[in-house]
Amino acid sequence: MARKRRRLRRNKTKKNTSLKNMAKGWVNKLAGPVVFWQQLSSKDYEVLNQSDSYRQLDYLNKGKVAVNILVGSLTGQRVFPEHYTPTPNGQPRINPTGFLNKWLGVAILGKAYSRIGKQFGLPETASVNKIANKVAWGAIAGGTFDPPSANPHQQTSGSYSTAHVTPVITQNRAVTRSGMQTYDLSTQGAFR
Repeated sequence: MARKRRRLRRNKTKKNTSLKNMAKGWVNKLAGPVVFWQQLSSKDYEVLNQSDSYRQLDYLNKGKVAVNILVGSLTGQRVFPEHYTPTPNGQPRINPTGFLNKWLGVAILGKAYSRIGKQFGLPETASVNKIANKVAWGAIAGGTFDPPSANPHQQTSGSYSTAHVTPVITQNRAVTRSGMQTYDLSTQGAFR
């Protein structure tokens, strides 16, 4: 009877379904595919999101476009000819230097944390190492089929054009009265 109780206790402790462990499991499973898809399709979606016709599509047709991006990038073929195709010439997109991307940098940082963290006793080094490996494989695979930039000196990550943004005209409503700070109701909360 005592052995049976001990076995039950061991089995209960083996099943650790805490929120933290569940989150680690999901991140571990999804890191590689999400990085692969983001790296493979980011430039396509930059073009597509500027098109009104794409934004007006329903979810089913947007899914067809996603299938065309995936299959077209890897094989050059179109599954749904009536929708966007990433490779109009029928050739797969191959970019030999595409694996050098921001996600590979993230993976390298994760590997560095796991190596250094192990020496200093930092938390979750093994989990970070596993996730960094999956991010690296997703970055390499997605980057290999990612289209090269039109301008090799162009930085696509973190740089955005503000040419289409209308300027905001502001007016200074500061009120000064003999050196004292006063509250002006017209500024909606600014102390002057």
